[in-house]
Amino acid sequence: MRWNQTCTLVAKSVEPDEEGVPQVSDERTEVFCNPRTVGSHTWSSMYEIGLSADAQVQLRTCDYDGQLDVFYRDEWYSVEVAQEKGDFTVLTLRHQKSDSDDDPDYGSDGEEGSDG
Repeated sequence: MRWNQTCTLVAKSVEPDEEGVPQVSDERTEVFCNPRTVGSHTWSSMYEIGLSADAQVQLRTCDYDGQLDVFYRDEWYSVEVAQEKGDFTVLTLRHQKSDSDDDPDYGSDGEEGSDG
């Protein structure tokens, strides 16, 4: 395993500000990963249950904490399935359709991030 690529895991949280208005913030963590090939069996199995499998990455289990958004290869993805296999976790990703795929300040809601 080379661990020669990176992806950014994004965890979103909603907390009220001093006036009680909910504010969305995100915590970004860049981690090393290995690209995986989405095989025809995986793709068809996901399709049958209504999910997508546009990309897969393998990362260390200690780096993944349930984040649902991933910025990988200049595109935004949502985590469809996370499979923990001991020291490694494989994320199956669905491409997020957006006009801002090349902008890491955008996430699954299509709005600019709060720290960007």
